[in-house]
Amino acid sequence: MQYKEDLRIQKTRKVLRESILALLKDRPLEKITVKDICEHALINRMTFYKYYEDKYLLLDDAINEIKDSIMNQVPKKQTTSIDDIAEYLISILGKVIEYIETNIEYIRSLEKNYSFELINIITRVCEDGISELLVEIDKIRPFKYSIPVTASFIYGGFVSALTYLIHHKNQSYKAEIKQLMADLKTNLFKIDFLYKE
Repeated sequence: MQYKEDLRIQKTRKVLRESILALLKDRPLEKITVKDICEHALINRMTFYKYYEDKYLLLDDAINEIKDSIMNQVPKKQTTSIDDIAEYLISILGKVIEYIETNIEYIRSLEKNYSFELINIITRVCEDGISELLVEIDKIRPFKYSIPVTASFIYGGFVSALTYLIHHKNQSYKAEIKQLMADLKTNLFKIDFLYKE
């Protein structure tokens, strides 16, 4: 009985997450009400409030779900060297690019109506993945700057490049970003100024 209930809870949460993201394609979050979400999801308000305090927590959950689905596509492997870690990092960033390519029209409409959340999704995936890997690198070769500062330096450039890619349909930009990632894999963690003497 518990298993069926868990499936029902998962299904309800999934429908609510999909509903808010679908509604964001047409209008900004501030114009979406809980009533709108419930009507789209075909559930009542009482059910909504059983799972979420408000639409902001629902959106946060939807963003985390996207982040987790991207991260789950990158196979975990033993990282024993800085080169292994760099390769794993590029795999994560590659999955972010794949997600964007697969969902580009949806992402562009979401970005048009609520751009902060699009950047938030990309940033969260990059920040979590990169920060986790930097902790491992720091054990091998300690960083000069804190992990949060070093991570923000690295993922900030990547997020900006991806945002640029979303805004511009030129295919050569995509090729350039992929080449940049290949160069990063080879060179990023060999930059001496990142590390303590």
